[in-house]
Parts: sequence; structure tokens; C-alpha cells
Amino acid sequence: MSRVRDVAQVAGVSVATVYKVFNEDYTTSEDVRNRVIAAAKTLSYTHKASSEKTQKTAAKNTVGIVVGSILNPFFNRMIEAISKEFERYHYRVLILYCNDDVHQFNSNLELLMQLNVKAVIFEPMTDTRYDIVYRLKENGIVMLQLFSSVYPELDTLQFDDELGTYTAVKHFLKSGHSRIAMFYKYWAIRPEREPGYLRAFQEFNIDVNPEFLCKLSFEGSIKNIIKERIEKLKPTAILAVNEPISINVVQALGELNLKIPEDISLIIYDDLSWATAYNISTIAHAFDSVGSQVCQVIMRRIKLAGTGQEIEPIRLVIDPELISRGSVSFHTPISTE
Repeated sequence: MSRVRDVAQVAGVSVATVYKVFNEDYTTSEDVRNRVIAAAKTLSYTHKASSEKTQKTAAKNTVGIVVGSILNPFFNRMIEAISKEFERYHYRVLILYCNDDVHQFNSNLELLMQLNVKAVIFEPMTDTRYDIVYRLKENGIVMLQLFSSVYPELDTLQFDDELGTYTAVKHFLKSGHSRIAMFYKYWAIRPEREPGYLRAFQEFNIDVNPEFLCKLSFEGSIKNIIKERIEKLKPTAILAVNEPISINVVQALGELNLKIPEDISLIIYDDLSWATAYNISTIAHAFDSVGSQVCQVIMRRIKLAGTGQEIEPIRLVIDPELISRGSVSFHTPISTE
């Protein structure tokens, strides 16, 4: 690896002169500058200050995204859609995962502030409002939060989980099911699923058994917990609200020798590739629309930055849709009259 003294020797100047060439606070003659730059190029030498300047300049056309888990295909599909849209504006996307760890979340945001990126898209970890988020905003970095409005002064992208749950449960009820188990992870900052479940039952004038609202803590074996609930509750239909839960539900049903849809009906979040292969009905989201809308909001904020013009926080709400396949069996419909 070439060092600064090697550059000085090849260029025929002092080490101090090499430092001056790479420091904007000093000036040197054109001849000396050209010799030092040529020597550095020959030796493949990159000065630290020059490298840091390049990184900061590059970051000006960079958008950072901070989300919870690298293992969640939902995040990956959404990020892919957002990244494709930003490519159209010649922006790069830097993706950071925090593995649902608050310390890592704050550390990732600190890094993005140091890089001086143009914008940050992030998923709030808890309902606590962290100082780093406000510091990013004060530094002129455009901010957009995902899935919840923990920071009311920021732009927000949300999926209408209440509507998605309502749509799925209503589909079960219209097919004659009333013993409907919902397996989900409860988030205090995203409590919309329970109201959707309850609203569907209220429309059909059916009392809700709270035991069928199966909150999972993700501590211990999820699959074994799901198996125990299925054996105890004996549901005729299941709604699984994300891929990790959906996979464990399918595995649990297999181990219990329960066939879909002959023995039990199933709807899952989201429209994953394996759901299509197994003919499973899903609650899906229009990721292409997500990408374009997020990009439009961010680019608008970037254009307004420095103009002094202020606009109210924008709240984007994406409606889900039911993709009906062959995983819901039909029973005698329940009358709503």
C-alpha cells in the first residue's frame, strides 16, 4: 500500500507539500499540483481527506433506509420498489438493518447523519421519540417514517392494516366461518389489526371470543405455541399476519395432519411467491405504488429544502387487497340480516 512519502518521492516534493495539495486550505503552484496528482495516480494512492470528501459528496445523492429485520421479505420487497424509483432520479439507496434493536437503530441513524445523506426513511422501533431523529431533521435531512406516526411532525407511509384484517376476516365470515384464529405479533405503535377483526364480527352480529386473538411474543418456539392454540381452540380458519408466522402456521398444520382447505382455511399476509405456488389466499400490497409515492414525497421535500417554504406533514395510506385463491373452504354463509 502506497504512503504519502512514496508520493512525495515520485513527485520530487516534500511530504508537507503533498499534504498541502490535498488540503483545500492551502494553495500550490499548478506544476507542483499536477506532479503530485500524477504521482498519486501512478501509485494508486488515495489521500484520507480526499476520500472523505468523495464520500460526503456521494452521500448528497444518497437516501438511507433503516428497517427492523433483514429476514423479512416484506421489507425487502418494499425496499426493492423504493430503490428502483430513486434510481430514476440518479439517487442511491443505503440500507441499514437494526434487527429490532433500539441501540442499533440509534447507531444507524447516527451513521446516516455523519454521512450527510439527503433523506432517511425509517421504521420507528417503539413509541419513544428519540433525539437522533430530531437532530437529523434539524440538520436538513428529509425524514419519512414507515408504518406508524410516532413522530407527528414527519411524513408517514402506512399500510391500512385495519382494512386488511377486516377484509380477510369478512371473507372468512361470508364463507361460513366464525371460529377464526388470528396469529399476529402485537405492536403498541401499530394496533390496527385487532379493530379490523372486531369490526368484521360486529357487522355479522357475532360475539368475539378473545382467545382467538392469538398474540405471539416470539419468545420460544412459535410453531409449538401455534400448535397448542390450534389444538385448544379448534379454529376452522386462520389469519396469519406476516411471513414468519405464516410459515410456522403451515408447518404446524402439517404436523397436526390438517389439510388446507379441507380441514382448515387459511389467509396470510403478504402475497409471497410460495403462497402462489401453494394456492393460498393472501392480503397483498401494491409495492410499485409504495415505491413511486415514497419517492415523490422525498423528492418534493428535497426540492423545497433551503427555500424556506413549509408544507404540512404528508400521510400516505396504502390500501391492501384480498387475492382469493383456493385456501378458503365454503360453508353455509352467515346471514348479516
